[in-house]
Amino acid sequence: MKKILLLHGWNYKNYTKLTEEKDAWHNRKKFVSELEKNYEVYKLNFPGFCSEKEPKKSWNLSDFAKYVHDYLETNNLKVDYVLGYSFGGAVAVTYNRLYDSKQKLILISPAIVRNYDKSKKFIKTPAFLTPIRNLIRNSYLINIVKTNEMVYGTKFLRDTYQSIVRIELIDEIEKIDPNRLKIIYGTEDKMVNPRLVESKVLDKYKKCIYFIEGGGHDIANTHTKELIDIIGK
Repeated sequence: MKKILLLHGWNYKNYTKLTEEKDAWHNRKKFVSELEKNYEVYKLNFPGFCSEKEPKKSWNLSDFAKYVHDYLETNNLKVDYVLGYSFGGAVAVTYNRLYDSKQKLILISPAIVRNYDKSKKFIKTPAFLTPIRNLIRNSYLINIVKTNEMVYGTKFLRDTYQSIVRIELIDEIEKIDPNRLKIIYGTEDKMVNPRLVESKVLDKYKKCIYFIEGGGHDIANTHTKELIDIIGK
């Protein structure tokens, strides 16, 4: 059987302090079960999720990529595929770049483009004011916007979320051999704009993108069969 490593998304309900579950894929058991019929499946939990301990300082995507690399090295594990879901897709792309991995990448609802206008000018503050700016920003997101990822997060998770939430990876996608890449979205995904991804990539990468009609961000649960069929092609 071919081996596949699963990288989960940023689901605040899987924060360690909110759940007793030990597996960050527990909410997509049917999908994992279907994968296990054809693949030898491996999973890991990122720090702060499902009982995993947290570092003291915030992480960026490179730190998460190293976490994946260390997991494979420690377990002397060579996999054929890396499957990243949502945020896990961003980690998979970063891992591929930093470690020149040769696995095939399967990105499901990947967070690789952001739905905001980059033309907007943001006021830059001097470095010594950064802590104050971050404190005000976090207070706004927690108390006014009430973003779940921030409301329920520890300091590590809050700071880490802020460090990764605006990163775009289209340029990194275009460094991957298109023959090793498959990107799958639901057409009604509200978390990530799949058509925006399609419009930004080079033409040769458009063939790597598959759409599941009527699916949202959670196509692993709502359109399991269609998703498994696309992965298996």
